[in-house]
Amino acid sequence: MKKKTKLIIVTMVVVVAVIAGSLGVYFGYFKPHKEAVDAYNVVVSDIQDKNDQLDGEIKKLQELVDNKDQPIDETTIDTAKEALKNAGASEIVIGEMPKSTKDILSKTKELSAPVDYSDELTALSTAYTNLENSKKQYKQVVNPSEEFVLQRILTVDDVVDARAVTEDQDPNGNLHKAGGYTSTVYFESKNVNQSEIYVSGEYSDVLIDKGTDAGGAIEVYENVEDAEKRKDYLATYDGTIYANGTHTVIGTVLVRTSNELTATQQKELEQKVIDALTRLE
Repeated sequence: MKKKTKLIIVTMVVVVAVIAGSLGVYFGYFKPHKEAVDAYNVVVSDIQDKNDQLDGEIKKLQELVDNKDQPIDETTIDTAKEALKNAGASEIVIGEMPKSTKDILSKTKELSAPVDYSDELTALSTAYTNLENSKKQYKQVVNPSEEFVLQRILTVDDVVDARAVTEDQDPNGNLHKAGGYTSTVYFESKNVNQSEIYVSGEYSDVLIDKGTDAGGAIEVYENVEDAEKRKDYLATYDGTIYANGTHTVIGTVLVRTSNELTATQQKELEQKVIDALTRLE
């Protein structure tokens, strides 16, 4: 009986020791480690949510930058690329969770600093809007319709009247011909003394008779190459007695202003016409 009691006591001591050891391991390692992992995961989850939001905006802008649509303002591409670069550089890289409890706690503390991507998100959003609008503006001046050009030119405050050429009334005779314009609209400027403009009397439409001298013209081409070729041809007369005013290509459109205007008036009118053609509504 004494031997049996002694065995029971020894067994109980061993069991207690094992339990104590297990509890010691649990409270000394497993519990602190689990708490450290849980705290780490909470911090990482918050960062990952914000990274996902940032990544979504980065992807959205990158896709817009990568598509082949041309912007009317090339600087919008540069600005977008800069916003992408800054956003990518600011994103927090989480990496793998450390192994030891001590290192996990240290990493958690390091990652616990507030994460604020508001500046980067604003920059990405602004760059996206500006680039998207710039590409829409360019599309508006790629072989626009005659109706569109007439409607827009008549919104310019300096413009008094506008007329589109026809095959029967076309001073240059290039309407719808290979390499020629798909439409041309002559317009009259209030800053030109119309009584001093020579009228040949060739056409019934007096404004078309006056031609570009009356204020200017908008020549629309099928492609950029044809528009540039026409501009280069007109440039050969610059500085001569045959000078015919300014001539600037935007998209596939050649914007011309009268040589009867001063240089300042030409520049101001040209910009107003371009603004009218590229205005988004």
